[in-house]
Amino acid sequence: MIVDLGDVDTLGDPDHPTWVDLARKEDALVFADVGWDGSGAWSMSVLDQLEYCDAFLPNAGEAMAYTRTETAQDALYALADRVPLAVVTNGGEGALAIDANTGEEARVPALRVPALDPTGAGDVFGAGLVVGTLAGWPLDHRLAFSTLCSALAVQQFGGSLAAPGWGDIADWWHELRDSPDKSSYSRSLRSRYAFLDEIVPTVPVGAVRRAAATIARNADVTPI
Repeated sequence: MIVDLGDVDTLGDPDHPTWVDLARKEDALVFADVGWDGSGAWSMSVLDQLEYCDAFLPNAGEAMAYTRTETAQDALYALADRVPLAVVTNGGEGALAIDANTGEEARVPALRVPALDPTGAGDVFGAGLVVGTLAGWPLDHRLAFSTLCSALAVQQFGGSLAAPGWGDIADWWHELRDSPDKSSYSRSLRSRYAFLDEIVPTVPVGAVRRAAATIARNADVTPI
């Protein structure tokens, strides 16, 4: 599950367990995020809750503010001391992560895409990370997949409507894989995402693509 630490009561209180605490007792994995602190306090009590989480996915600005560090890399190392999987997203710079359970450290650059609407991109990134983690992928594959999902999302308008489905991911990979483009950037992408050939060698049967918005008009409504 993905949890916004700003939207739940304090985790780990045995006298007042939250729904997150109860889910953890049933072996649910907790992927935590946190919103921007408009007050500027950046309370360390937020980080204290990470001992009850399996992963933490702040952006670079949030990570540096909470850890009182000057760089995204330093913030990542500080967070990795507190949570098994620490991930810092850094906009156009990509994302970086450390998995204390496996000893892996990874950094993935952002894809070059025309970004139209960043709404929901962080949620899509988190969903991709959950998928890869539950599937047991290596950290660099998880990070690359999450980065791809958010890159596909920002090219469309509509927040949740822009979230890619397996059909969109397969389409993107097949176009890249079969492209005659021999530029260094394309070659780098084909190497980085070669693992997708095992996951979506063809478009999966029944694969869905992005949702389509529907707008009702007065003429579509039958008067009662």
